[in-house]
Amino acid sequence: MISRIPASRWFFRALFVAALGAASLASATPARQLWTAKLPGDAKWQQLTGLGTLLVGTDASLLAITPEDGKIAWKRDDIKKSNRNNAVEIPGTPMLLCNTVEGMGNSKLTLMAIDYQTGQTIWTIPQMTAQYLDTIAVPQKDMVIFVINTFMEKDNGVYLMAYDLEKGQLKWSSKFTKSNGIPLHLADNSGRFMPTMDLSGYHDPVFDGDEMYLGYLGVHCVDLTSGAVKWGVEFPSGNKGLKKTYAPLRIDGDRIYGGGGGSVYAINRRTGATIWKSDRISEYAGLFKARDNAIVAQIEIAGGKIFSRYGGNFSDGKTATLREPLGIVVLDPADGKSLYHFDKAKEGITNLMVLPEANTVVFADGGNVYGLDAVPATPVESFKVPIEFKRKMGAGSIAKIGLGALGGVTGLAKGVMSANKGLLDVPVAVNIQGGRVIVQGKQHLLGFDPATKTASWSLYYAAPSEAFANAAMFAVTAAAAVYGNAQVAASGGIGSSGYNDGVSTIHSNLDRYNSYTEKRAARIGGSKSAQSYTYILTNVEKEIGVVGVNLSTGETDREVVLKEKEPEYMLDEPLNRVFHFKGKNTVIAYQF
Repeated sequence: MISRIPASRWFFRALFVAALGAASLASATPARQLWTAKLPGDAKWQQLTGLGTLLVGTDASLLAITPEDGKIAWKRDDIKKSNRNNAVEIPGTPMLLCNTVEGMGNSKLTLMAIDYQTGQTIWTIPQMTAQYLDTIAVPQKDMVIFVINTFMEKDNGVYLMAYDLEKGQLKWSSKFTKSNGIPLHLADNSGRFMPTMDLSGYHDPVFDGDEMYLGYLGVHCVDLTSGAVKWGVEFPSGNKGLKKTYAPLRIDGDRIYGGGGGSVYAINRRTGATIWKSDRISEYAGLFKARDNAIVAQIEIAGGKIFSRYGGNFSDGKTATLREPLGIVVLDPADGKSLYHFDKAKEGITNLMVLPEANTVVFADGGNVYGLDAVPATPVESFKVPIEFKRKMGAGSIAKIGLGALGGVTGLAKGVMSANKGLLDVPVAVNIQGGRVIVQGKQHLLGFDPATKTASWSLYYAAPSEAFANAAMFAVTAAAAVYGNAQVAASGGIGSSGYNDGVSTIHSNLDRYNSYTEKRAARIGGSKSAQSYTYILTNVEKEIGVVGVNLSTGETDREVVLKEKEPEYMLDEPLNRVFHFKGKNTVIAYQF
């Protein structure tokens, strides 16, 4: 059975963060305030656990807030300057894997596991001289793998160190590559003056049985029983300075597919032999731009063919950027030759979304939603539906910008570029919600019915400033990377590895965790609109706030005023809650 480690939950909760202009919210229901909690310092990052516990990292501590009443459940002053990549939740358990650093250059590393319900330490690994890079959770094997860069006197290198989840006992240690042998990227919320570098710029590993496939340098196969690197095929990423420019790995039978350096690679996953390497996407995109500069961003398998998307939105850890050329190449699995090439994408391109029941691959650019029929020997365009605005902006905004009757993202962009470049919408992601394809951009949200091949509804909200537009772009770029990584290329998919079975022995008693899980599931199940909303940053009653869009109807019918110029907030979408980090040091919870 094939599985993937789920992406961080905060990405999924940030399904769409954009900026809203003059849309009418007269029928929106205001949220009620639940509680207010004062933090011991400014929040540097925050995320929700599987139980809904709110984790907050400050410069001086890591703490947990109970979502029902806002009480601080626990605070750890020994875990300082943390980030999402080094406070990792183990799916199906109350475990949080953390680390602390001290000493010159933060070279003294201590790894630990804590119970995020109580804040108590479950186990600690003795301090070592090393740099923390990544945490790989393998709950189906009762195992966690830490990736560290060692500074030992002999045999320095990047090591994979596997520990038993229950007691923290070392299972094996394996040298993966030479010291500093993997290009690193800025960690989330890294400081400006002393930047933290880690492996957050790479997609999650892929697992199958006793084998783990890593995409740090191309494709490497690691034996989970011993840590031995069975084989490796190395090839360059699309761009070392940007995150997620190796395509997520995909398994199909005895093959594994990877992408980088402008090509797709088909590899025998039993032997490591390269079966074929596709031709590069070689296009001149301007006199001073490099040849062969396409970034293979995603690989999906549909209809027995290899769909490869190149180009799109990428982040360097601070800002997001659109990288061209943009398009899709469909490859013959027999020899890697091109069967179909889509190079008409304008102004951006989303991730590919496979609809298995229809054998269709869906994506969008700045003007249209496309569907490619994967069944024929040569894929064909099964639909091309213009993105048209079902609800226009307010009359005042239209008059101010001079849009007239323009519709569609492309038409809008051409009409407003001279007025405000911040209004240019860039399609970023597509995902599935309740059988409907949701197309997301910085400022645009569309519900598309793949059965009828029509847009059910479409919304456009003008950004109040370029700063908001750029922030929104960064958030949905992160989300797009998640969608690409989570897309299932083979049967099984996320959660198919039997997490519940695998973690059953981690603790002698999981009753408390399971009881909270049942309570949360009951609350979600009891919600009439659970999982059917996405929330957008906007102008509400002439103030900045958050509105909720019903993904079934496209109606904007919820709102909460945050009264802050540049608010930071987090969403618990299943329970329809908003957590506002006012001034970064006070949390205010609202309930819809």
